[in-house]
Amino acid sequence: MKFQEIIDNIDVWYNWIDQYKKFVPKFIEEAKTKANYSDWDKSIFNEFFEKNRDQCVSSLQQGYYTHNEKQLIKENWLEIAPYLKKIAENQNTLDLETYKFIKNWFRKHTTQNRKASANRIIASLQPNLLCTIVNEDRLVVLMRNINNISSVPVFKISNNWFINSNAILQYFKDNIPHKDIMDLITYPWQTYDYFINKKTILTNNDMSEENNYKEIINLLEYKKQIILQGPPGTGKTRLAKEIAKEMIPVTSEFIKNKITVGKIIPTAKGQVSYKVLSVTEEKIVLEREKGTINDTTISRIIAAFEEQKWNNEIKNNDDRMAVALAKYLFDDFFADNEQFKLIQFHPSYTYEDFVRGIVAESKGDKIEYKNVNKTLGEFAELALKNYNDSKKNVNELSTEKWIDDEFTQFVDEISQTLEKEKIVLSDNVDLVDLMDDAFLYIGENWKGYEHRMSFKDIKRAYLDNNITRQDIVKNINLSGSARQHATYYIVVLKKFREFLSEKKAPTNQTKINEQKYILVIDEINRANLSSVLGELIYALEYRGEEVESMYEVDGSQKLILPPNLYIIGTMNTADRSVGHIDYAIRRRFAFVDVLPEKLEDTKDIFFNTPGFVEVAKLFIKVGEDGVINFENAEDSDFLANDFSSKDVALGHSYFIADRKKISEEEKDNFFKMKMKYEVIPILNEYLRDGVFNESATAKIKDIEQRFA
Repeated sequence: MKFQEIIDNIDVWYNWIDQYKKFVPKFIEEAKTKANYSDWDKSIFNEFFEKNRDQCVSSLQQGYYTHNEKQLIKENWLEIAPYLKKIAENQNTLDLETYKFIKNWFRKHTTQNRKASANRIIASLQPNLLCTIVNEDRLVVLMRNINNISSVPVFKISNNWFINSNAILQYFKDNIPHKDIMDLITYPWQTYDYFINKKTILTNNDMSEENNYKEIINLLEYKKQIILQGPPGTGKTRLAKEIAKEMIPVTSEFIKNKITVGKIIPTAKGQVSYKVLSVTEEKIVLEREKGTINDTTISRIIAAFEEQKWNNEIKNNDDRMAVALAKYLFDDFFADNEQFKLIQFHPSYTYEDFVRGIVAESKGDKIEYKNVNKTLGEFAELALKNYNDSKKNVNELSTEKWIDDEFTQFVDEISQTLEKEKIVLSDNVDLVDLMDDAFLYIGENWKGYEHRMSFKDIKRAYLDNNITRQDIVKNINLSGSARQHATYYIVVLKKFREFLSEKKAPTNQTKINEQKYILVIDEINRANLSSVLGELIYALEYRGEEVESMYEVDGSQKLILPPNLYIIGTMNTADRSVGHIDYAIRRRFAFVDVLPEKLEDTKDIFFNTPGFVEVAKLFIKVGEDGVINFENAEDSDFLANDFSSKDVALGHSYFIADRKKISEEEKDNFFKMKMKYEVIPILNEYLRDGVFNESATAKIKDIEQRFA
């Protein structure tokens, strides 16, 4: 269909146009004349900035600014007001430098790069220049589709949304008769909607920035734990990792932890390598294999990572270095990343494997048993520390960092003393040894049983300014052991105070930002979840509240799942042998379907389209239009009544070949091998297990003969 035919068949959404015409001129006038947001008319400011849904320019149902981000932006509105005023007064010329400043300013006040949200604010003030498709990827999709239906490509697609947006709006102005530019604002979106869905009417104003996986992020941030469920081969684990990459921002701290002096970094295409010579707060100095020394900035690396610039042509040397480092970070994202953890459940998995349990440690000629945090216990403790630290001011953080450093030296001093003699805590109790995280003390009448004195308790007592034994007894921040044995703890606390007596705490710590911690549980339904989670079923729903564990660790039975800990489970719906998820657990998770998709060949993959289509027909009824869509499809007559295509269909990963590993000449043989040894065996197993009716036998045999 030609462009003009698409336009002629659009049923324009006039309600949207009316709202646009009502508010946009008011946005422009307010931005010209009002310095602070509080000076704006409240209803106009609400429409301009506060609303995410059903706003007159675009409805960012996902990915819009959070409540805290909005508050921070409003508190600093006076900084951005002059730049909004500048573009409001300039209705006829693109001002790329000002746009860039505005986007960077908003980025500085958010935890994620919410590009569409910033684009919307700018587009709201320049209706003559910018269209209402504020999602950058969707705008490019529209441009490519228009190029494809044109005899000669219409657009030269830029990496700059403002240039692309202006080009689109100008194209619609040139091709659609109009008296008022505002009459055209729905056409780009309705044309985009036609290309994506092959329908001519845009039924709602859902101009979400986010792609499907970003919509899942919005759900995860609300619910805190989700399960990606679907049949085999739909890329559930891969999707979970993509979500984690999107939620964990690349910061300067992240980069400096990953990129260390001496590390060898290949270029994005792997042709040569760089050696890291130095890393500072602002830049990284690299030496190329041939001896050339150059540097790039941390901000360039972050930009290259966020935009995945290694997928584009790299034009200058600074970009090459930044892109090489960004690509390295992307590929090595999950290695030694304390904010991400992936585990896999199995039928024998227990609470003691996942939350807390008992371990045996060799202690000389004795075996010592102690309670320890396991995967979730450790990860939750790490996330909680970050969450609590992010609420502290710089002075608190500086003091705590100093105490940690000094206590390490104090422990060394105690260790040296213990090599010579015991340290007396009372008439019949002595401190005799130490572990990685605690001193050990023993009484003459305790029959050889040693007690642990946690380092954490001593440091906490110092920070809480405990001076006397009674201070420790009454301190609810300390473990039960510390309060019960305050007589012995106060002796060590006084020694630590003496150790610090001639020292002074510095004030050079920086503010700690709240980070997101992502735990991915693969095959989450393969374990008995009620048994594995125990009391944490309650904690999943009531984040930040203490629950009592059956095991005491460091003198406390308390466990907390903080608000910055997110859990993503994956579940293979075709695996009927695994445990059932009961309603108590089910209502605490949000379930997201991840279904098979018909893909296309790209620069990264080959896709076995014929094989995928024929196998899909075993699971769904394909209409005359030939569209393969598992979301709304009717189940095939080949399936037995007890089974749904959404639960058992084979996913797209069975039909993919990686271009990095398989050449054009090898792909046909590779696809035949996958069909013969992966796809056909599963189809035959489904037949034996009663997933298919007997009528599928001939069809499976036909697929085997044709493709394997």
